[in-house]
Amino acid sequence: MLLFLIPLLIPTIVLGTLSIVITKQNREGETARDNLQLVHQIDRNMELVFQDIETLGISMGTPEVLYQLEEILRTQYVTFDNQRLLGMMRNLIDSPANAKPFIQSIYVPVNNPYNQFLASGTGLSTLDRYPDSDWLERFRARENPVGILLEQRQIQRYSFEDPIAVTTLYKPLTSLLTGGAIGVIAVNIYTDYLDRWLQSFASMDGQHLIILDEAGGILFRNQTSILPDSVQEKLSSLSPDTRSFDVELDKQTFAGTQLMSGMHDGWRYISLVPKDELNRISFRLSQSTVYVVALSFLLGLALTYLLTRRSLRHIHRMISIIKSAEKGLPLPEISSAGKGEDEYGYIIQTMTRNFIQSNYLGVQLSEKKFRLQAAELLALQSQINPHFLFNTLETLNWKAMALTGRPNEVNDMLEHLSELLRYTLDKPGRIVPLMKEIDYTKHYVAIQQIRYGDKFRCVWAYDPDDIQPYSTVKLVLQPLIENSLYHGIKEMAGNGGIKIKLVRYSGWTAISVIDNGVGMSKERVKEVRRSVAMHMEEDYGNTGDAGDAGGAGHIGLANTNRRIRLAYGTDEGLQILSKQGLGTVVRLKIPD
Repeated sequence: MLLFLIPLLIPTIVLGTLSIVITKQNREGETARDNLQLVHQIDRNMELVFQDIETLGISMGTPEVLYQLEEILRTQYVTFDNQRLLGMMRNLIDSPANAKPFIQSIYVPVNNPYNQFLASGTGLSTLDRYPDSDWLERFRARENPVGILLEQRQIQRYSFEDPIAVTTLYKPLTSLLTGGAIGVIAVNIYTDYLDRWLQSFASMDGQHLIILDEAGGILFRNQTSILPDSVQEKLSSLSPDTRSFDVELDKQTFAGTQLMSGMHDGWRYISLVPKDELNRISFRLSQSTVYVVALSFLLGLALTYLLTRRSLRHIHRMISIIKSAEKGLPLPEISSAGKGEDEYGYIIQTMTRNFIQSNYLGVQLSEKKFRLQAAELLALQSQINPHFLFNTLETLNWKAMALTGRPNEVNDMLEHLSELLRYTLDKPGRIVPLMKEIDYTKHYVAIQQIRYGDKFRCVWAYDPDDIQPYSTVKLVLQPLIENSLYHGIKEMAGNGGIKIKLVRYSGWTAISVIDNGVGMSKERVKEVRRSVAMHMEEDYGNTGDAGDAGGAGHIGLANTNRRIRLAYGTDEGLQILSKQGLGTVVRLKIPD
């Protein structure tokens, strides 16, 4: 047992251990790189959000536009040009508000005594009549507003509606003369949208993606769970140069990655990945290693048992041979004797040689039986519709009389017929490649198509690569096609079709010949099946043309059925399915 287990277990344990260690190291390194790329991508996408505000500030922050807007709101005097300016500015704020799904609304106020401002979707409004009115006072309360300011707040547009969480971004509009703020662009962004947007970047279960402001407060995050104060304090106290770190959260260790924003001073992009997710592959490898070791142990145990059982079986067989020789009884079953080259096989060969020689006459009798079977196979094959040759020759004669001396259909028929005769008479009875059988059957089909014109169409359905390596009994397809033509297609009023379908399965090939001819009733199908199995000579179709079919009815089917059984030693023969008025299917299996 140790002899078999040691070579199996040692390489498995060593390979499994190395795989676990190397995979864990590579996984941690790849995760750190992926997280760094992830926070870089979040940073770039956030920059796109703020670029919309910068673009809006550039479009509306020119002195000419600001002073004209201030003059309009201060004097309440509207001319045609002023009306056009207000329309242009409204379009400027309506376009991004309608196009960007994360923008809730945009406000643009300038200094005026009436507290009027432009609002997306509404136009010119006043604070006392607008549902969202406290934002401007809070902005004005800020000292020296510079750059883009951010505020998280709630907006309740209607009394019956729940408040909406938004993040308001303020872009001051500065006067070039005084240097002070003459107005502001306020963009309200759906906070939930940005949280869901962050969730789309998460690549692992339980991953936290967090954006912190310059004060360490959480601006956006993809998880709804509340971060403990200790964790948030640790994140906000990280050095700007820190890229990777570990943190405890909910009794779980997380591998963290930090990136400082390049556009907003003090902003941090943080990714937290559960280390359990990183170690999951290593854990699965550990499990697989244990399973393989257990399987190797069981395999060694089973191999030891089988070898011991094999030795005992050989010993029992030798004892049985000795006892049979002593009593003059027939030789016991020795199906596996002589196959091996070990000492047991040599002993059994030596012991059984004299017994086999003494029963040589029995072997000769079996050989004669085999030769008779082969002779029957050749005789059956030679019976396959010789009338076909005579009918073809007669057709050729009439064609030659009707055509001129130049090349015509007669030449084609002669070429196909010569190829078919060569194939038929070349070493009859042997097994041939399946592709060769198909190629020569196509000669037969071509002759019949010339003979019958447009009466029928033939379709082949097979994959040459699938059936290339396999063989079959010669002339197995031609009788099936002939029966479909003479007793299915020929008897119908219009034109018909025949489909030859070859499909590979595990261990055998299915050949089906399908026609859409006159078909047969259920009672007739039963009679044909019984007559094919009993080698009775009845018609395959309803009436048929016995003279044209060689006077043999379905003898082609019976012969094919018999040859398949003799060649492959199988009880399965032809399968015949038919429905009157729809057609007939003849199917057979060719073992490998």
